[in-house]
Amino acid sequence: MQHILRAIWILAIIINLSSIIWFIFGATANFQRGVDLVSTVVFVYFGIPSLLLIILSLILLIKGWIPTTLWGVVAVSIIILCMLSLSPTLFKNVNTSGWLSENIETDTLQITTDGKYEYQIELINLFQKNSHARLYIKSSSNGEEIRIPLDIPVNKIRVLSKGTVNRWILLEATLEEDKYIVHTTSNFPLPYKQYKVDVKKKEAVKVQ
Repeated sequence: MQHILRAIWILAIIINLSSIIWFIFGATANFQRGVDLVSTVVFVYFGIPSLLLIILSLILLIKGWIPTTLWGVVAVSIIILCMLSLSPTLFKNVNTSGWLSENIETDTLQITTDGKYEYQIELINLFQKNSHARLYIKSSSNGEEIRIPLDIPVNKIRVLSKGTVNRWILLEATLEEDKYIVHTTSNFPLPYKQYKVDVKKKEAVKVQ
């Protein structure tokens, strides 16, 4: 009986500790962003009690204490039930956006001046250390989708206002085939930027 209880106890510690680690990774997007208010509240009410129970359990197990009385078994059972009951909430509140999956903000889809492509800017994992921008282009003739990196310091964006229609960039045709000029508009929350885009090479070179 004591060996079974010890095994269940250790299993509960592993599950509870895993939920805390998983929650921290999710709340910080693998340490790419700060913890928001909701995650902080969840951690205070569920993460900290879990840590205290884990520490208490490890201390007792390291000292080799195993309950031999009925009250001891009840106390350990309560600890185990508490750890197992706290774990689902931590697992449930893990945010995988910006970490396991990209968090993408876009402006309104537009059409180039020559009508060949639909386009918009994609801001990836905004307000995180790994944030970046890219130009999304879709061919009107065959539906091919292309994404071209843009050297825009989006990590400097602090606030992003969005309305019903958002035009953060303009993609204008040039005299050369499949070569365009993309530039940010006054609605974009950073100073003016301009790039020369080569659709065939899938690259953008900063002009201004």
